[in-house]
Amino acid sequence: MIAGSPLSWLIQLPDSVEILCSTAANGEIVTECSATCINYKDFEAKKIRRSFTCQFHPELLSDLRAIGNSEAPSYATLKNDDGVRLFVRLLYAGMQE
Repeated sequence: MIAGSPLSWLIQLPDSVEILCSTAANGEIVTECSATCINYKDFEAKKIRRSFTCQFHPELLSDLRAIGNSEAPSYATLKNDDGVRLFVRLLYAGMQE
């Protein structure tokens, strides 16, 4: 009924927006880096489509070092870096049905 009416644009609106991650500083939630997942229902394919947003380039470590000019970061450094953690969350969310 809605698809054939002037309100058909409502079908294309997102179903939900999920905050995947954000930065915490001194126990307070901030958004120095953050990511969201926007879910849409594709009525023709009967599937959920997702778009991801990211506030910054997650592949860069916080020190913005140039690749190749320093040693590879340790596992502990990668584990604690907000950008790396955000990137992993995006990859994980993208693999989910």
